[in-house]
Amino acid sequence: MMKQEPIEDDMCEKMEGWTREDVGKRIPERKTPNGTYFNEPIVCVFCQFCGSEFIGPSREAGGFLGGHECLHAWELSQAMGRDDGMVE
Repeated sequence: MMKQEPIEDDMCEKMEGWTREDVGKRIPERKTPNGTYFNEPIVCVFCQFCGSEFIGPSREAGGFLGGHECLHAWELSQAMGRDDGMVE
């Protein structure tokens, strides 16, 4: 399998503070306490329930969406009077 070399214009050297202009670019290498990410895309996602937005690395975008899903499920369970954290 051939490795596709990223185009330099598509690369972003920022490690924080991403903006809409960065969306679609890739971070060549990003080290975290959990591991090292290579050629990670910068994305823009939003919560369909509350409209909150996130711009940043795809890995954190997944956490943002998953966290919002859990938060809103808990909010709905509270509104329904459930105390087990589940919604119907």
